[in-house]
Amino acid sequence: MKKTLTAIAATLFLSFGAHAATEGVEYQVLPEVAQFNAPNQVVKIYSINCPFCYKYEKAGIPNDKLLPAGSTLEQYHITSKPPFGVEKSTALAIAKEIKGDKVFKQLKDKYYDQYHVKKVKFKDADSTIAFTLDTLGMNRAEFDTYAQDPKVKQLMTKWDKGVEVAKIQGVPAITVNGKYLINTKSIRSMDMLKELIAELSAK
Repeated sequence: MKKTLTAIAATLFLSFGAHAATEGVEYQVLPEVAQFNAPNQVVKIYSINCPFCYKYEKAGIPNDKLLPAGSTLEQYHITSKPPFGVEKSTALAIAKEIKGDKVFKQLKDKYYDQYHVKKVKFKDADSTIAFTLDTLGMNRAEFDTYAQDPKVKQLMTKWDKGVEVAKIQGVPAITVNGKYLINTKSIRSMDMLKELIAELSAK
């Protein structure tokens, strides 16, 4: 759904109503190669490098208020989108696993601001990592050590399960239970998205 924030906000008033979701229209079943284990989860697959991911982030799409009872929301940052997707994923994974959710959000917001608001692009992998060190509260040697931490590597592997999904519709991509991919171009409102998530979660 390649729209500006204003355009997104302007369309968030229509209702999905009692209309049942149609496969191939509002959603599609992921091919087996792209499915992943995420029961009772809504997962947003994204990249810091993606302008539409930034717009979704700012608009709060998706968010916890859209989830049915018993479901959780996760976000998978994929390494495959250049430039320096691996370095950004590594830093974000370190932030989440070593420093916690607060620092993870701070770093994610800082990356988004640098890339999409200030329009500053990193020259190389080292500068991409150096940008994170103050927020992470560590030096480069500590960063490199934590990058090899099994928890960090495991999280990055988990996130990259979204790569096959991203090949289908690009990013951001919203999945339900690791099986259903929401066709974001068909979504006309937050209410519609909420009802569609609830319907797919119950399948």
